[in-house]
Amino acid sequence: MNIINFSGGRTSAYMTKRLINEGLSDYIVTFQNTGKEMPETLDFINECDKRWNLNIVWLEYRYGNNFDVVDYKTASRNGRPFDELIAWNKGALPNTMMRFCTKEMKINTLKRWAKSIDVKEWNHYVGIRYDEPRRWGKTSKLPQYMEIEHPLVKWKTTKDDVLKWWSNQDFNLNVNDPYGNCDGCFLKGKGKLSIIAKERPDLFQWWIDKENKNQFKKEITYKQIKEKSELQKGLFDGDPSFECFCNID
Repeated sequence: MNIINFSGGRTSAYMTKRLINEGLSDYIVTFQNTGKEMPETLDFINECDKRWNLNIVWLEYRYGNNFDVVDYKTASRNGRPFDELIAWNKGALPNTMMRFCTKEMKINTLKRWAKSIDVKEWNHYVGIRYDEPRRWGKTSKLPQYMEIEHPLVKWKTTKDDVLKWWSNQDFNLNVNDPYGNCDGCFLKGKGKLSIIAKERPDLFQWWIDKENKNQFKKEITYKQIKEKSELQKGLFDGDPSFECFCNID
């Protein structure tokens, strides 16, 4: 069994289309929704699904380490999977050292669904490019029941290759940096988060509301990021972001 991990970014979409064009068989395409992806990301996934006949399986985490199969219309756009995961963990929040959001909402949600259809092992295709060598090693930590495949590394595909390919298509992902992956992901640098706080306070408020007794970032709360961003422009410029498996490209 081959499972193509469709993250919702341009790179994973390119990978999916090329794998199918080059004859990959016995495959299923899945997308694990956190409820905090940009709406335009969900639109893009749906567009790829319809145009390329992918029959994408849309999955979401549910309270109690369960899952649900949804679709484009019923997929959460208000953070429900994330809310239920935090509630199940009694208010604990993920952070850079304890990324249980990726583990539970992405990896384990897929595993639970696969088990429900009697699939115990599979080849797992991930959209990590040739120009992302630091990310290759991270996949070695994924569960052993997944045989990780890096087709973009094999093809020596770079970000420029992906963007050039998309420039020749008649549709594209209408999301750009810093809004990739979960809209206010704690792996984003404070500079990117400050932009989101100013441009889209409606999105940023969810992250502020979740920080009751715990924080996403050890050194600063989201409320403080918002407040400091309003006081001084460019205060967090240069603060680094970290890589995530659900990134925009």
